[in-house]
Amino acid sequence: MRNTIKQIVVEEFSNLTELIEADFASNYRRKVNNFLLSQMDERITASMVFVSSFESKSGFAIETCAKRIARLTFGEENVPTIVNPRNLKHNIDPTTISGQVVVTDVDTHNGDLRGEIASFRANSEATGKGRMRVESKVTHVSCKSVLLPLSKKYHSNQIYTKPVDLAFFDGANWNVMELKAGGDLDSSNAPSNVEKLLTIYVDMGIENCNAYFATLYNKDGEGNTWTGSVKKHLNYPSMFLIGKKFWERILPSGISYEEFTEIYREALEHIDLNKRINDMISECIGE
Repeated sequence: MRNTIKQIVVEEFSNLTELIEADFASNYRRKVNNFLLSQMDERITASMVFVSSFESKSGFAIETCAKRIARLTFGEENVPTIVNPRNLKHNIDPTTISGQVVVTDVDTHNGDLRGEIASFRANSEATGKGRMRVESKVTHVSCKSVLLPLSKKYHSNQIYTKPVDLAFFDGANWNVMELKAGGDLDSSNAPSNVEKLLTIYVDMGIENCNAYFATLYNKDGEGNTWTGSVKKHLNYPSMFLIGKKFWERILPSGISYEEFTEIYREALEHIDLNKRINDMISECIGE
């Protein structure tokens, strides 16, 4: 199992590195024309280009790793490309889907539905600080009582699809997730991300479903209390899977979060990432 996980990371991050290598020179040239960076050493600028490109592209790679690892744990059939828990009839070709999509007969484009979801979120926001803090009232229980009935209220005779970052059946419940790298969203983006997740929950239209905001790592340091604007809009910690808790939820039995991070490090060493980064930089600046 350890070797299988390592191979997954090797494959996905090899593809990622090749993508970065393909457009690194053009990305660097665009940065060179930025006069705000003109006083910086060329190698520093090139390093910034790589970090920016890696951060923007690595999200999809690690999400794909997470999906493939979840399939090792729960089985291929329980982490499907087409998430269809109510067995709705459709003619969607799974080979045309990138990632995962939820199939639904809920009219997700209905403005009144969006308004009800937005109102539920806004009227349930966390308030106060410290000992006076009252956490968001958007909980698994309130979602079932307030949001689940909307799937029937806004039933449609058409079939719709909604992309989802990660969805899997754990043997008892479906779990749908909005998955971010560190989850450091600004206050203007947090509400829309939460409403997207809650819309997916409505689209599922089943009792045995839980929605989570998840992050690949704890931006505040593993073991520390995670801070983020999303906490205003979802009950913390019940509707969050942050860093270690996320990976422990999907990793196969016997593989700890700590071992997974070691596997990840070994995989990047295997593809010789540091050398390839230095080669990209040296080639661009003519060293």
